[in-house]
Order: sequence, then structure tokens, then C-alpha cells
Amino acid sequence: MILQGRLLASADELPRPGWLRVDEGRIAEIGDGPPPEEPTAGGADAIICPGFVDAHIHLPQLDAVGCDGLDLLAWLNEVIFPAELRWSDPVVARADLHQAYRRMLRAGTLGYAGYLTSHHHGVVAVIGVAQQCSLRSVVGQVMMDRYAPDALLINPGTHDHAGQADRPGQPAPLARLAESARGRLKLSVNPRFAVACSETLLARAAVRAKGDIFVQTHLAETRRECELVRELFPDDPHYAGVYDRHGLLGERTLLAHCVHLDLDQWRLIARRRSIVVHCPTANTFLRSGLFDLDAARAHGVRLALGSDVAAGPDTAMPRVARAMIETAKVRAMTAPAGQSVHVPTPGEVWTMITRGNALALGFTDMGRLVPGAAADLLVLRAQVPIDRHLIGRLIYTWRDDYIDAIVLNGRLIDPNGS
Repeated sequence: MILQGRLLASADELPRPGWLRVDEGRIAEIGDGPPPEEPTAGGADAIICPGFVDAHIHLPQLDAVGCDGLDLLAWLNEVIFPAELRWSDPVVARADLHQAYRRMLRAGTLGYAGYLTSHHHGVVAVIGVAQQCSLRSVVGQVMMDRYAPDALLINPGTHDHAGQADRPGQPAPLARLAESARGRLKLSVNPRFAVACSETLLARAAVRAKGDIFVQTHLAETRRECELVRELFPDDPHYAGVYDRHGLLGERTLLAHCVHLDLDQWRLIARRRSIVVHCPTANTFLRSGLFDLDAARAHGVRLALGSDVAAGPDTAMPRVARAMIETAKVRAMTAPAGQSVHVPTPGEVWTMITRGNALALGFTDMGRLVPGAAADLLVLRAQVPIDRHLIGRLIYTWRDDYIDAIVLNGRLIDPNGS
């Protein structure tokens, strides 16, 4: 397969006219100028770039967007838990997963880290969907044993979470089944947040997260949530300390939000090399607060960016990236006189939603236009000038119909197809 267009290999440079050859799921060759043969997709006026990666999304929640006027805990009880209860029916779970994958594809999201519900059959369903549509994924079944409807709670002593064996080195059936997704799907351990997890469940999650397993959870999204964690875990120094005491902070831990952290928590997260996932559209929607990007940068914390659908209203990562810039601008405009606030450039956030998020999720061969990289690519037709403001123009004017074609794991896909 030959793709022709302007190759957007770096957000810091103008895309150059050229072509690339895809073979066996990878970029086999890249050249400048006209292609050596008739292109399969693209053309001289197309832009070719890596696909987007979303570092935090809830797959059962895509139809729960827009239920406004509630804080986090009320929103969970009134909107999200009822939505997730629908997955009690395996047929509904499979249908919702197919729809979620289609919507991510249409938005150019070719890799993601996500949450299912607490239903065991949801894991089986997502593996089946992944066998058909090979989005790169780190995904897991939600773990919670309190502060939710009984039908969504699990028994921490018996529940076989995400197919992980209790003892390292002994793969469970679901873990073996996940391998059939051609290495494109990794099962993660997803304790929802400390409010919904007992001591026993957090300890169980840590056992199952041994080795190279990712942990996905939420941390310090709202002030009321933080107060509740202090009530539930009075002997811990802070919210992050709850996770750390249970061995859940590590290089493969994804911590969504982190809006209300003190210096000790920032320092702890930095020491553990955990990844903070900034979710700007969700934080605005629920009025949770404004993420402190400067604190993350000052402590050298690893950072990723997530849509957090359904609190976040948008699956399109360029629009989430725009929200990251706008959040920083609000902080800059409201900061005390003389306080410096970093506002990321369009190039910085574009890099984050491609190469940066890919690296955070362990997709080391994704997010680049180089020979040998995975062929997870977008072919864009955007009527915007090709100048030094190109990335900014794409981010601020983004529409999903900019995507003319998708190459997913080396296969050409129509983004509007079923």
C-alpha cells in the first residue's frame, strides 16, 4: 500500500510532500516527492499523520454525555451507574462496545486506555471486538465493592478481575484469550477510585497488577471526593498515599485528573514515575477545578491527555488538546500578578495526543512516521493553509470529516464505514 501526501512527521516542522509504503502492518519505506506508483490513498493535497491516542475513556459511557448540573459523586449515582447497569445484558455490552469503537475510529483515535464496567462478560466482549477491529488498547474491568449499586459491586475475595491470575506467572483464561487480539490489546487492573474500593479490594488489585500490567484509577478529581477519602482512610497522609500503601503507584499506573494535589502528593507521584492523565474537558464539565500543569512540570511528572468520556463531552482528541491549552490560558489570566503560568503550544499538545500518549501507554512503535513504526495512520483533507500555524489551525478548527482515510494496523479503513 502506498500513501501520498504531506508527511506530518513532527509538530515542530512543516509537513513535506512525500509518500510512504505500508507492508505487513508497518511503515516499510518513506520517500520525498511523487510516489513510485499510483497511491492507494491520499494525494498531493492530503496530510498524513500518526493516529491519535486517548489515555482515559469510559467505553460504557459514550451515550451519557451532557447530563449537566451535578458534581462528580451525584453524577456517578444519577447518570453513570445507571448507564453502566445496562451492561448487565451481554448483548447490550457487545453492541455498546462496537459503537464505541466506531466512534473512536471516526474521531481518528487509534489507541486508547479505557474502562469497562464491573461485569465479567464485558471483558470477553471487548476481546471479541478487538479481534475484529484492532485498535491499540489498554483496557480493564472496573473494580469496586462499595459506594455503588449492589449489581455493580464485586466480591474482592472471589472475583476474577480482568482475567488476571492471583499468582504471577500463571495466566488466567481471559489473559490467554486477550493474546488472540494480535498483541493489540492489553488487559489492565482498574480499581475505580479509593472511595469505591475497600482495603481488601485495593490489596487484591495490587496482587493482580504485578509484572507489566497497567493500573488505571482516578485521583483527586474533586474536593468532596478528597474529603471522603480522608474519612475512609484516616491513617493515610493523603489520597495518593492510599494507593501507594497498597503498592498501586508505579511506572504503569495511570492516574486520571489529579486536580487537587498538595506538594507531598506531587513529589510521591514523581518518585513512583506514575503517569498523570489530564482530562481538561471533563474537569470543566463537572466544575472539578483547573489542572495545575505547572506543578506537574515542576516535579517532572509524566503526563498524558484523556477525553474522559462521558464527563468529557468529546471523543476527538484534537478538541481535547485545545481544551488543555484553554485551561492553561484561564489559569494564566487568573493567576496573581507576577506568577508565571506555562501555556502549551499547539505543537506540544499535538505531540501529546500522538507520540506522547502512545509512549505513556507502552505503544512504543506508534505515533511516528519512520520506517519500522506501526502503520496506525490518518489521511487528512483539511482546507487550511500549510504554514507555521498549521497545527494550531487543525486543533482549533478540527472536524472529524477532516479524516479522509485511516490505516489501522496496516489495513485501509473508511472512517465512515460500519
